[in-house]
Amino acid sequence: MPSRPSPDTHRAKVVALVQRKGGSGKSTLAVNLAAVSGQNNPPENEGDPCPVAAAGIDSQGSLEDWSARVPGDRLPFDYVVTKGRIGEIPDLVQDPAVKRVFVDTPGFMETDPNAPMDADPLGTGPAAKAMEEVLEHTDLALVPLTPDWLTHRPAEFTIERVLKPRGVKFLVVINMWDSGNDREKDGVRPELHKLREWCRERGYPFAAQAIRRYKIHAKAPEYGLTVIQYPESGTALRAREDFYKLALTVEQNL
Repeated sequence: MPSRPSPDTHRAKVVALVQRKGGSGKSTLAVNLAAVSGQNNPPENEGDPCPVAAAGIDSQGSLEDWSARVPGDRLPFDYVVTKGRIGEIPDLVQDPAVKRVFVDTPGFMETDPNAPMDADPLGTGPAAKAMEEVLEHTDLALVPLTPDWLTHRPAEFTIERVLKPRGVKFLVVINMWDSGNDREKDGVRPELHKLREWCRERGYPFAAQAIRRYKIHAKAPEYGLTVIQYPESGTALRAREDFYKLALTVEQNL
């Protein structure tokens, strides 16, 4: 098992979004958590580098495409896209100017769901090596779980076969929750309750704050926005509230 990161005060803390299933909202979580963290941790002096960075290892460059559309003077974090190159994440982590790194990862590129239980399901190719490098430096992995049943088994696989064997601390994040259609019955939101029970049954820690599903989240990359720049509205306020609360939970778990 790879050694876990040491509690070095001169080392940036790494939060990785990890889920074998694509489409679970990893990029949205990574970008918006980085935005909230960057807003709360601005450079100490004008001209200093931003202490918060977002990194993407996906060869498709989703994080890069989104971040590049946000005007530079409005982007509250720096970003780098390695596209699978080895060595850049460790350098970023050791950069004395960086305090937090949020890493967007793709759906596992070379994961073998039929690999023997004692085998590493990540495989051995270049993409797997890039993923391994991220996991070696991860202080907290966030695993998105959505109401879509198809994300549930991949989330469990991610936790049981990839994170736990490496000793990576993790937290399940309930994402894309449709609060508008999850009508309260006897003081309980049935869909949200079901997702939380799924975590409890497996002993998985989860963030108390669910991220609600809003159309603006899906449109934000095209418009070059992060959650802290959404046009003022009730929806924008609720969306920011979700991410501010999640960001606080993340900090409490680092």
